[in-house]
Amino acid sequence: MQSRLQAAINQLCAEKNLDADTVIEAIENAIAIAYKKDFGTPNQKIKVHLGDDIAEMKIFEIREVVKKVEDHELDISEKDAKKIRPDAQIGETVFVNVPPHEQFGRIAAQTAKHVMNQKLQEAEREMLFKKFKDREGQLLNAQVQKVDRDAVLLEIDSVTTMLFNRDQIPNEKYFTGQRLKVYLDKVELTPRGPQLRITRTNHNFIRALFEQEIPEMREGFVYVAKMAREAGVRCKIAVASEDSSIDPVGAFVGQRGSRINTVMEEVGDERLDIIQYYEDPKKMLIAALAPAKVAKVEFFQGDKGEDRVKIYVREEERAVTIGRGGQNVRLAGNLIDMQVDVITFDGPLEEDESAAPEVAKEKVKKEVSEKVTINELEGVDEEVITTLTELGLSQIKQFEGLKAEELAEIGITIEQAESVLKAVGKYLKK
Repeated sequence: MQSRLQAAINQLCAEKNLDADTVIEAIENAIAIAYKKDFGTPNQKIKVHLGDDIAEMKIFEIREVVKKVEDHELDISEKDAKKIRPDAQIGETVFVNVPPHEQFGRIAAQTAKHVMNQKLQEAEREMLFKKFKDREGQLLNAQVQKVDRDAVLLEIDSVTTMLFNRDQIPNEKYFTGQRLKVYLDKVELTPRGPQLRITRTNHNFIRALFEQEIPEMREGFVYVAKMAREAGVRCKIAVASEDSSIDPVGAFVGQRGSRINTVMEEVGDERLDIIQYYEDPKKMLIAALAPAKVAKVEFFQGDKGEDRVKIYVREEERAVTIGRGGQNVRLAGNLIDMQVDVITFDGPLEEDESAAPEVAKEKVKKEVSEKVTINELEGVDEEVITTLTELGLSQIKQFEGLKAEELAEIGITIEQAESVLKAVGKYLKK
């Protein structure tokens, strides 16, 4: 039959998810510290053996067997040591029984309780840290406990942690009791316990969601080769296959869109574009910009030596190519690690540059030779110029034929768009 002490330890282990040996060791250390503080001396080495019941508890002094005793609190002569343990040898340690003190009561018990709680908290923190450390880089199931302005309080396997605003998908709504998935980026052991660094905006969050749905991805047959993401808005995922017989795009989309739809349910309104990965940056860029049709692609180096690319599209394809707020062309550029400049072109589409008509080549060459940037425009705010440059609209020739309404769709106001086009018109008349 279990003693009351054993029952209490077992209950504590179940509640705190701790190992029984860890709890017993913490209790023994706490009692030893309490006894040493109230009834012993600072130099004493105290050892407590708890036993199966509190009544069986024993307290010992740890002493070293020596030829000549110099410190009566730490040393013991070989003769006295053999009285305790007949086979004791010089250099070994023996445990000298210490009779319980008559006043080893309430004060010592309170001290032991305080130290024991501290030891148990440390053990619990260490155990939780080890538990989650092995799960770094994985998806975790979480439940919303509370929603604040700056963060969402989540519970993950009995551990409470925070999902901060920077790690939340923009415009995503949370409510108490909601269940969602988060990506465990890192686990840190702090004085307040293990801190889980979780996120829903990381690229790896999307990768992990797909891995959960795609057996071929878990087995290594298909994989995400490149990804460009603006959380909550759009994500372009370039996928590839190690097996030529497996269509990577089809594997990610699933039958009737079953796999990608499951992932999209988790990320809300964020649009996911699955495209075939190409090592050739030109093919990769054209695939990333689809369904927009690109007439011409030209790679060049910018003024600072950085790699850049110009794409020529027809006027009717311009809005689709750039996308709302410039996100389509921006993400496509991120996939090939280059900034993309979009230029209007009214010539024919060129599937093969070597077969292109000579007239078209000459026109493109003339367009490309124009390197006047919008920094030379007069009457345009620097903030607007910065915004347009970030969207890949850095050359004056890119604005020919544009209307203010079309320009406003990519991230500036109609008034700013009109001021830009007015300045462009004034420059071209020079």
